[in-house]
Amino acid sequence: MTIPLPKKDLAYRLPIQKNSLILAAFAIVCTAIVGLVNELTKDKIKDQAQLQLLNTLHSIIEPNRYNNDITQNCVAINSPLLGNNKMHTAYIARKSGKAVAIAMTSTAPNGYNGNIELIIAINMDNSISGLRVLKHQETPGLGDKIELRKSHWITSFNNKKLLSKEDNRWAVIKDNGIFDQFTGATITPRAVVKAVKQTLVYFSENKYSLLTRPNICQLPTETKSIVDSETKNEH
Repeated sequence: MTIPLPKKDLAYRLPIQKNSLILAAFAIVCTAIVGLVNELTKDKIKDQAQLQLLNTLHSIIEPNRYNNDITQNCVAINSPLLGNNKMHTAYIARKSGKAVAIAMTSTAPNGYNGNIELIIAINMDNSISGLRVLKHQETPGLGDKIELRKSHWITSFNNKKLLSKEDNRWAVIKDNGIFDQFTGATITPRAVVKAVKQTLVYFSENKYSLLTRPNICQLPTETKSIVDSETKNEH
């Protein structure tokens, strides 16, 4: 036989059940809204990421040097020389089908505060076309001078070549090399110089084989059309 709840307990439980239902409904509605917003914006986010990538590539390889869609011509690369033994990407710039430069992502794993993510454009004659820092956690006011908006230090690599694996010039001045270090922050530039040197070694050993690897960066037609349209408007 079911024993009815005392009126006092019943009056206490009803508001709790009601509030639980309200919270559950609120959670369902919020989840639905987040899902809808994500669905509506994911394509726009991809488009913006492509434009940002293109702008970065344009800053390290002069756009008039190539006429292919560089963001859609890339290969996967993986080597300890590129840092952290993870997959990186090499974007190939071509002029009328002939490769003129390759921009490769690389990691300096020994920054002061961890990994420093780089993209390094190298001409087919092994000279550096340009490079930029994609991501880092270095100390503001000290190590963050590797960013172009903070300092022009990163441009000191432009047009330089690695003569051999034993080229001792590829070090900071404190280590008898040719690259400046930052006052109070030698670890950061030392890490970047080492990473760039190792990337150059990898490039010199693999540049021709990179040109025959399968393309992994083909964009959907719709996204490509949007990126092409917005890029033309920028120029």
